[in-house]
Amino acid sequence: MTITNRRLKILGFEGWDGGSHAQVRRSITAHSRHEWQWFTRPARAWKWRLRTGAVDLAAQVVADDCSQMRPDLIFTTSMISTGDLRSLLPERLRTVPVVLYMHENQAAYPFRHQDDVQGRRDHHYAITNMTSCLSADRVLWNSRWNRDSFLSEIRSLLDKSPDQTCSRSVKEIMDRSMICWPPVERSSVSEKVLHNRPEADNSGRSISGAQIASGDGCVRVVWPHRWEHDKGPDTLLRLARYLRHRSPGRYRWIILGERFKTVPPAMDQFLREFDDDIDHAGWVESREAYWSWLGAGDWVLSTARHEFFGIAVIEAMLAGCLPWLPRRLSYPEIVPERAMRLSPFRQVPDVEEIRREIISRLEATRPDRAVSLLDDAIESLASPNRP
Repeated sequence: MTITNRRLKILGFEGWDGGSHAQVRRSITAHSRHEWQWFTRPARAWKWRLRTGAVDLAAQVVADDCSQMRPDLIFTTSMISTGDLRSLLPERLRTVPVVLYMHENQAAYPFRHQDDVQGRRDHHYAITNMTSCLSADRVLWNSRWNRDSFLSEIRSLLDKSPDQTCSRSVKEIMDRSMICWPPVERSSVSEKVLHNRPEADNSGRSISGAQIASGDGCVRVVWPHRWEHDKGPDTLLRLARYLRHRSPGRYRWIILGERFKTVPPAMDQFLREFDDDIDHAGWVESREAYWSWLGAGDWVLSTARHEFFGIAVIEAMLAGCLPWLPRRLSYPEIVPERAMRLSPFRQVPDVEEIRREIISRLEATRPDRAVSLLDDAIESLASPNRP
């Protein structure tokens, strides 16, 4: 790989500047060794952002009189039609190398029948992702699962094509792909001793998950996801009922994540049914307060039907929570193998050693390291010696 010593000028486009997208954008800007200029759109109406956001973003470039600038590289994300953007930019920018960062993909995103009156997935959004990948010179994925799930679904979708003219598209995308975990910002709170560390009993035996508890004897489970169908609130409700049946009054809940106007029925039922067992439910504006809630938990639970990376789960593990995760999606690549077998109702040997293994694995998400690897990936593309 050829690495340039120059400080590159990078023109960045983010079509969905909210949540983890905005968090990653800010981290890249703060920790990169290059100079970034961003054009963004607010995080709302995702279908319009994906299909028409390029028109708005290209118009912003013209309005800001950037048509004479010559960046070394253009950086786009998955909530933009990259091909449309590239064709709509001023002519002098159309030949600049383009890097696409795939936060998610619409081919493997869980489908709700309510989204289409005919009960069928709209494949246009997956095709938009595909053409974006083919329009970019390099495609960076936040996880192997994101890349592999997309290519698998696209391969199946293209098999339905009457002409089979896109048969090489999957290989072309794979050839220009790299995996770059996103940066996950730490909090000063996470560096403190927030967590109630379990003390070994005099026998030196392993302790059970139920014994990893706060001073009041309760086990606290953090669920740090958006309150939407794809995060599995129905599974959350089922597991909460199981835990209450198994050990009434033993488990308490910390429900974080963004709440929207419409709450899934299962989440609404959970809030009513477990009201007396909930320490907190709802969005936390302050990052310090958010990390404090994470630090108050013993376990982090994911019931997600999809998770292309899992920043919220990583934050909870950094704060000391043990992982209670499904053995699928992105989790097997970001969590050590033996930490994938944990749950609050099983024996947990060597708790502190497991936590150390998790923290060691997650060092790759430390912002300076993660952004440095991203810089390496884009420098080779922007180098004068680029093939």
